[in-house]
This record gives sequence, C-alpha cells and structure tokens, in this order.
Amino acid sequence: MPDIDPQHARLIGEKLRTIRQEQQMSLRELATRAEVSASMLSQIETGKVFPSVRSLYTIANALGVTVDYFFPEHVSERVPAGGNGAASGTHALTASEMRDAQLNDAENVDLRFSGRAQGTSPIVPSTGRPTIELNGGVAWARLTALAEKDAEFLEITYAPGAASGVNMSHHEGREFGLVLEGELVIELGFESYVLHKGDSIIFESTTPHRLLNKSPEPMRAVWVVLSRPG
Repeated sequence: MPDIDPQHARLIGEKLRTIRQEQQMSLRELATRAEVSASMLSQIETGKVFPSVRSLYTIANALGVTVDYFFPEHVSERVPAGGNGAASGTHALTASEMRDAQLNDAENVDLRFSGRAQGTSPIVPSTGRPTIELNGGVAWARLTALAEKDAEFLEITYAPGAASGVNMSHHEGREFGLVLEGELVIELGFESYVLHKGDSIIFESTTPHRLLNKSPEPMRAVWVVLSRPG
C-alpha cells in the first residue's frame, strides 16, 4: 500500500465526486463500469479509503479521464548540464506504481513522458530525452525517440534515499540493468543485492522486487524492461 497522507486521499475523493456528478453518473453506475463496489467508491469519495493504482485506473477509464486528473499538479524543470532540457511533470506515482499503471493503460504510456525527441532520426540526444519525474526522487529518461511495443529502454536515476516504492512489486516481463554510477540495492524475492558502478543484473519481473538507493550519492543506470503480453 502506498504511503499516502490523508489530505491526498481526500483530494482524490473530492475530484472523483466532482467529475462523477458533472457526468450525472450514480455511484452504482460508475461501480458497474469500473468493476468496483459502490460502497468502495463511496469510501473513496469521502476520503476514508485510498484506492490502489489498478482501481484508480479502472475508475479513470470509466469516467473518460486520465489517472493524472486525480493527483496534485506539480511541475518542475529538469535541465541537463550543458543543454536545454524539456519541461518535466512530477508525478505523484512512485516508480512501481507507474509500472503498474503502464500495464493497465499501455495505449497512453507515451504521454507520460515530458518532451519528445526531435525529427525522425534514430538518435536520441542526451539533452532531448523524453523524461518523467516520479514520486520519491526517481526519474526515468527514455532512450528511444518513441515508445516501443513490449519493451522499454531507459536511463533511470535514483536520488539518495530514493526507492521504487514502499513495497515490492511484480509484473509480467524480464528486466536488465547496468549501473553507470552510484550504488543500487535490489530486493529480489527473499534476497537483497548491492550493485556498484559497472555491475549488471537480469531478473524475472514476476519475482517481487524493489529498487533502492541507500547511499549518499545519486545512482544512475541503464534499464531495459521486456514485457510479455498475455
């Protein structure tokens, strides 16, 4: 369960009630469309329950909005040294929550990255990478000009103390990582591994896992995720 404060839960509830009433949709009707119980929706609207990312996506889809509608709007500017960076939205989702979100909304995954590589060149300049800032000090920079089907090629950055999520997560696919600088701790099942500069790893994404940077220095790595569509 994500570590979300009560104010955030109330905000989501208020936004849910507002858009549901604007669309003149009853709790029961929305519950049927989103495949969740009406009582659960009622508790979400009153801020008593914080929905899972999966539930939030089915609710957003039933209302015809993106999941970002339910989260506070934070905007920051990420400018790589020596170049002009693209504006980047800071999402309230953690890395593991965003991964879950991508699996449930694959058609819109490209829209989550701010900025876009220019032209039709197969080269993505270091100063023009589509980037997304995630909750908790994690950033993903896509190393491909466009989103690739069933594959992600990323440079991931973890600030000191950053983690992919509060708890372990798992999903279909396989992951490959190479640490470029810093130190990365990977909790994988019942094991924990520490990767330093130059170390690499491969693991099945179905194994519960979590990424952390416990060091005082930023961590940067190349990360590949291959999906296995069912």
